[in-house]
Amino acid sequence: VCPTTIRNQPPPLVSTTIMVRIATGLSRQKRPMAKPCCYVRFLLIIASLAFVLMLSLSHRIYTREIEPLLLHHQYNIYQPQPKATIAYAVSLTGCGAKDEAVNKAAALTDGAAVLKHSIHLSSIQNPESGSKYDYKMYAFVHPEAIHCSGPFTKLGYEVLIRDTPVNITEIRGDFLRERLPKSGCCGEKEFIKLYAYTLLDYPVVVHLDLDTLILRPLDDLFDVMIDDSDASSLARNKIPVMHDAEIPKKVDAMFTRDYNSINAGDKHAGVQGGFLVIRPSQEAFDEYVQIILEGNFNGGGWGGQYGFYWGVFQIQGLCAYFYDHFHPETSLELNRCVYNLMADSPREEPKTDGFQSRCLDGKDGCEDCQKVDLATAKTIHFTLCRKPWMCHSSTKTNRKELCKKLHHEWFRVRKDFELTERAKNGNTSRDLKDFCRGDGPQFYVPMEL
Repeated sequence: VCPTTIRNQPPPLVSTTIMVRIATGLSRQKRPMAKPCCYVRFLLIIASLAFVLMLSLSHRIYTREIEPLLLHHQYNIYQPQPKATIAYAVSLTGCGAKDEAVNKAAALTDGAAVLKHSIHLSSIQNPESGSKYDYKMYAFVHPEAIHCSGPFTKLGYEVLIRDTPVNITEIRGDFLRERLPKSGCCGEKEFIKLYAYTLLDYPVVVHLDLDTLILRPLDDLFDVMIDDSDASSLARNKIPVMHDAEIPKKVDAMFTRDYNSINAGDKHAGVQGGFLVIRPSQEAFDEYVQIILEGNFNGGGWGGQYGFYWGVFQIQGLCAYFYDHFHPETSLELNRCVYNLMADSPREEPKTDGFQSRCLDGKDGCEDCQKVDLATAKTIHFTLCRKPWMCHSSTKTNRKELCKKLHHEWFRVRKDFELTERAKNGNTSRDLKDFCRGDGPQFYVPMEL
């Protein structure tokens, strides 16, 4: 073919279909395509929202339904069951005079709260205590004190209204019948402490005054009173007793004695009524009532022998008469420098300087509870050291330092109680350092519960 001829010919025709396809392809290349990552982000957001919603719903179901079952199951498996529940009781005989209303309120509310918390800290409820025993709180309230007993219920005490267990007009002994109402702190009303013997659902009852404090578990005492097992045998060797006394085979009561209320060498010292560990017994309660009604009391005390000292008409003299005279070798006198520690002097006040005075318990040697190591004390009692809410401890040189330590322990337990209670309510903002803003009861800062 001639090249000239080829150049002069028209270009070959392109298929319409091909042209359409080319045009369409060009248009598709020019139109911007949607990025795949946008779809991925959208799906991720939806999935995240669904996950959060599902997590929230699962947490709600867990906290409401599953967690309580797990905790209950865990408690049954890992939390040791108490060996027994011990009843702790206090007695309220009156509400105080109007001029001491502020201080009385502190004694009732703060004293009851701190005492109960100290018992809690020394029970199985506090795993760090190592105790095997649980506790239950009771308050015996005389009818004249009902209107000021409200704080006890709020604090978790079971309040039991109890009148004096005897009608004093029926006491046959003239001496006791005439003098009992005017004696001691509260006359015949103090006998409501005897209702501790009627708490028959418990193996042991501990009756305490409101100005006492538990520092360490009392398991050894309970072990001895409850069973005859190896635990009881071991406990017998660990209990500090007075005068190296032999522990009876069956112990129905444990207490300390108040030697500061007697003259040196007196044969029968009274029981210190602020700390009583007893085996409940309806028979014992009924016998007490009959002893009071008989009224065998004269100038020498109960039975003409058990007296004459502070509280002799009431519990301090009556319990000594009951266990020493009617039921010897069924009780145990505990070491008063370990149990019911009051920082008391073991000797008479010296009449002259340098004179070695006699031991009040009549022994040749006597332990000085003013100089004990607080780390060995189990319970303390604010008598000679004065009440913590008085904001003024003893000024006597021999016991001054120990009293400060005892007060520190009370305020330490109070602080722990307040912080614990406030934490439950979501409030821990208040500074709890200043409990006494001066010297005297008017400067005491009561709790705000």
